[in-house]
Amino acid sequence: MQKKRVIILGAGISGLTTAWNLHRTGLPLDIILLEKNARAGGWLHTDHTTGFHFEKGPRTFKVDKCPSTMRLIADLGMQKEVIWSEAKPHHRYLWHEGELHRFPTNPISFFLSPLTKGFIRALLSEWKQPIKNGDETVWEFVVRRFNYDVARLFFDPMVVGIFGGDVRQISIRSCFPKLKAWEEKYGSVTKGFYMRMKEKKRESRFSKDVEGIPTSAIFSFREGMEQLPQAIISQIPPCILYNHNVNAVAFKENQVLVKTDKEQFSADYLFCALPVKETGILFENHVPDIAKELVRIPSASIAVVNFGYDNDVLPVQGFGYLTPTYAHEDILGVVFDSSVFSEHNRKERETRLTIKLEEKGYTEEKYIDASLRGIRRHLGISQLPKSISFKNAVRAIPQYGVGHLEKMTELKSLFSAKLPRCHLVGNYLQGVSVDFCIASANEAVAEWQAALYRK
Repeated sequence: MQKKRVIILGAGISGLTTAWNLHRTGLPLDIILLEKNARAGGWLHTDHTTGFHFEKGPRTFKVDKCPSTMRLIADLGMQKEVIWSEAKPHHRYLWHEGELHRFPTNPISFFLSPLTKGFIRALLSEWKQPIKNGDETVWEFVVRRFNYDVARLFFDPMVVGIFGGDVRQISIRSCFPKLKAWEEKYGSVTKGFYMRMKEKKRESRFSKDVEGIPTSAIFSFREGMEQLPQAIISQIPPCILYNHNVNAVAFKENQVLVKTDKEQFSADYLFCALPVKETGILFENHVPDIAKELVRIPSASIAVVNFGYDNDVLPVQGFGYLTPTYAHEDILGVVFDSSVFSEHNRKERETRLTIKLEEKGYTEEKYIDASLRGIRRHLGISQLPKSISFKNAVRAIPQYGVGHLEKMTELKSLFSAKLPRCHLVGNYLQGVSVDFCIASANEAVAEWQAALYRK
């Protein structure tokens, strides 16, 4: 096969995994990644510049939720770089009616918790509720099958934590696909949960990929989450060109032309791993109907503030807490990083917190002030942090509305038919998590290679 050039737009985890997969095909390829920023890794960003270990984006993986990530780690030979969170219970909390309440972790606490009164009532009647086929919002699904209290106290904060979005807009198929599948298969979420518990008893509690690690375990890397994209970069030959902002693409004979603010490139194939809005704008002259749909997809922005303290200032231990929408708080949630991964602590009794806030167009100083006021009220922490780090994650999380997954499947197929030399990857296609981004890249390269051999 004659050597082919492949250009990848974007050096986040989607673009880097695409490059890794292309490299592993063994085909003679000249691979170039064009990245608009001065660093690779996208939202996987670990900050070591403050004297504390701060994560600016995703901070944990869970074994049973990350099959594609687990395989990538094994392929990269990174198993010894994985660190596992301590075995102590990772209690989650909810800010409710002016105080922190711990989410139940066992049957006794479930029945005694003020958070579960509505849930207990709902469990007695959920199995009688009629089935509704087709997608709907998380709010509609939960109110219909359970009740208002369950939607407000449990699912509202979970949607905020996962999508940074509105429980009344996010799709149930996208956010909680198992719950919808259980309704459609068994006629009841409660029965589906029961059947799943029976299945789990027959399955191994431990990971297939890493010996001795339970599937419920959460993990990171010794040097933080950014170690994953850096490991890919160290093992692939492609050239990464930084500070190249892509302005346009064009097509000439059997070539794809890519123009950045610095120069023009030509390639045989193109993989676009840009955010959804930028992708739509880039292709609006070539596939206007598809581009229009992509541009319409909203994305949530999140302000991230990291605080570091030299001493233990937390009144409770655990993973962290969420605030529901009805509480009308600036803070969406707080992660107790120093408790979750103490191996990242540089001092014996330090505290590291990540505060996530709704993006409101504030200045950095105002977000920091809102964070200080919030944790003083929620956690009683009045001490000023020794180190502060800030990042505004603009349009970081695509919002999966009703019917989103089906629409993306259709648009992706139409895109490939109209522009066969171009392929889409990213967090707007299958799911917003890192694992879905990796899976999307795996699938795109597999489809490209299969089409190559059909010619």
